[in-house]
Parts: sequence; C-alpha cells; structure tokens
Amino acid sequence: MTSVALPVKKPSAVSPGFLAWLAFIAACLIVGIIAAFEVLTKGLAVTNMSDTVPWGLWITIDLSAIALGAGAFTLSAIVYLLRLKRFQPIVRLAVFVGFIGYSSALLTLIMDIGRPDRFWHPWVYWNIHSVLWEITWCITLYLTIMILEFLPVITDLAWFARWPRLRRFTHTLHKAAPLFALLGLGISLLHQSSLGATYGILRSRPIWFKPSMPIMFILSAVAVGPALTMAVAFVTEWISGKKTVAHDVLRTIGRFSGFGLLAYGYIKFWDLAAVTYYGRTPQVNSAFAMLNEQTPYGFGFWVGEVIIGIVIPAIFFLAPRFNRRPIFLVVGAFAAMIGIVASRWNVTVSGLTVPLAYAPGVEYHAPAGSYWPSLVEWGIAVGVLGYALLLLTLGLRYLPLFKSGDEAHG
Repeated sequence: MTSVALPVKKPSAVSPGFLAWLAFIAACLIVGIIAAFEVLTKGLAVTNMSDTVPWGLWITIDLSAIALGAGAFTLSAIVYLLRLKRFQPIVRLAVFVGFIGYSSALLTLIMDIGRPDRFWHPWVYWNIHSVLWEITWCITLYLTIMILEFLPVITDLAWFARWPRLRRFTHTLHKAAPLFALLGLGISLLHQSSLGATYGILRSRPIWFKPSMPIMFILSAVAVGPALTMAVAFVTEWISGKKTVAHDVLRTIGRFSGFGLLAYGYIKFWDLAAVTYYGRTPQVNSAFAMLNEQTPYGFGFWVGEVIIGIVIPAIFFLAPRFNRRPIFLVVGAFAAMIGIVASRWNVTVSGLTVPLAYAPGVEYHAPAGSYWPSLVEWGIAVGVLGYALLLLTLGLRYLPLFKSGDEAHG
C-alpha cells in the first residue's frame, strides 16, 4: 500500500503556563550542565561514592529509567506479535516513552563510568564473561531498534516534506515492525534479567545472592512500564483537552499492569519467606540486622516497595470501582513508579552498605559502608529529569504520537 504522510496539526499558541513549564525545564537543564561540568573536570571525587558503596543515586536512576521504559517492548509485542490491533494507537507513545527512558539511562551512565571518553570500549574490547558487558550491548542494540521503529513518526512532521524519499524510506521500515518487536522483546528480556543477575552473582554481598533477582527485575519492568505509558496518555488528554487513546484500551493496560504487579508481589514474598528467612545463611542474618540498624531499608521495603509500589496500584488497577476512573489509574501508575525507584535504590544502595563477606581467594572484611548523594550527584539527577521532561514535552506537543500505524502507513 502506498505510504501517505499524515498532516501534523499545528500546536496552539504558547500559553503563560507552558512558558513557565519550559522555564522549569530550562532550570533543571542548567543545574545538570553545571553538575556535569564538575564531574567531567574533577572526576568522581566530587561524589560520595566509595570503594565500599561504588554505586549510588545514578545507578538507581539508570535502573529505574530502563524499567520505566519497558512499555515499549511490552506493548509492541502485544500489537505486532500477538496481533492485538486495538492497542495500536498507543504503540507510538510507548516507543517514545521507552526511548526517553533508555536514553536517560545512558546519559546517567556517561557520568557514572568516570571515563566517559571510553564509552565505546565495550563495543571494541569484548569481555564475554562480564554481565555488564552484555547489558551494555543489549541496551545499545535496543535503543537502536527503538530509533528505527520511531523514525516514521519523526518523518511525518511537515518539515520532512522536502525529503519525500527519506519519508518513503522510513515508512518502508514500518513494514519490519514485527521483526523489530521480536528483536526488541528478546533483547529487552535479556538485559532486564541481566540487570537483576548483576546482583545475583555478587556472592560477596550475601544478601543479594539469589536466583530470583532476574525474575523480579523482569516482572517489575513489564508491570510498571506499560502503566507509565497509560498515565502519560491520560495526563496528555487532561492537558490538551482532547482524547488521545480510547479509555477502554487504557483501562485494559491498567489491568494488565495490575496482574503483573500481583505476580511480581508473589515472587517478592516467596523470595522473602523461602529464601531470605527460611533458607538464609548466618551471613544473610547479619546482613539484614545491619541493614535495619544502619539504613531505612525496612521502611523502604515495606512502605516504598510493597504498600506504595504494589498494593496501592494493584487495587487501583484491578478493583472496578477504581479502574473506571482515570485519576485512580494515573495515581496507581505513579505509585508503581515510586515502588520501582524504591526497589532499585534498596538493591543498589542499601544492599551495598553491607560489608563484604569475603573476596574470593583473599581473607578480607571491609567495614560497613554509608552513602548519601552529594550535591553534584543530585545536580546530575535534576539534569537528567530535565532532559526527560524536555523530550516528553516537545514530543507530545509536536509529534503525531497518537496515530495508529495503519493510519500512518496504510
């Protein structure tokens, strides 16, 4: 079928509220640029990370952003592999949100690796025994897939009418959407699980050495990623005053996320009971005692991860009296986001404050660690938030994100 370019509606006049919103984003970006200059000129010495706690706020942002971008591969697989075309209108938004999440994660990693000039090393110097090497490759490949999948949306802008061949080429790429969905699903599941496995193989940190970590990372991402996309669709509708996606589709996504959270919660409680309490070693006993004494781990787990991150959103997503009202779906999605961030913080930061049980082949016992992000680390976090909000704002305002693939390319 011949590709037909969609007319892109011109945005309405800029309101004072929108200008204030752009000013807020600009302030975030300025703070981030200043903090990035400090890191790039002075190195990681300006952070509060140490040999005992080498990962902190930035890795928490990285893992959270990747999980929140999981709606891209989940909804793409539903549409292109399961052939559920009723979800087609939200696929573009899901891929766009996924791109923002993954690019935000990579932007954070550039600051965290200490030598950003060597960012290309994993692609040239292969370390096939490293989980982080595999994650780097998967994230890079998946980001490339999302760019290819999203190119037709970019070229639908009126500005690209001067290059009709480029527009036809990108629309031709859309025919490979099922292939992109299949590759994206495989690569995403691989690196989402590998992120959990990164902690699962850290035997010197006994509290996190358990095979359930990859499963919990996958389930939490698959559950919360689509919920974030749903929430963005609702908020866009409220701001613009125009319906974006059919509400029955968004409610179905909410129910999907609700059941996903129940599965995630089941694995988490099974892990807590069977692995942590009944099967734990003396090292794990002392690790938990230290966590509860020196960190707010218990509060972060029960309140942040369980009550806010699982119980509240599951009720809002699944109970009919709540999921018929968009406000509860949006609140549930943001509660699930808080749960994801709390989970990634507990795994990344709280778990690393526990001293090393041993280093293979070496008798070594490090003291307990402590960590709170420095001002520069918070500055980078604010800058990354500004970047994500800028892309989301400009995309929702100027890109045809709520057109189905059949309308755009049929």
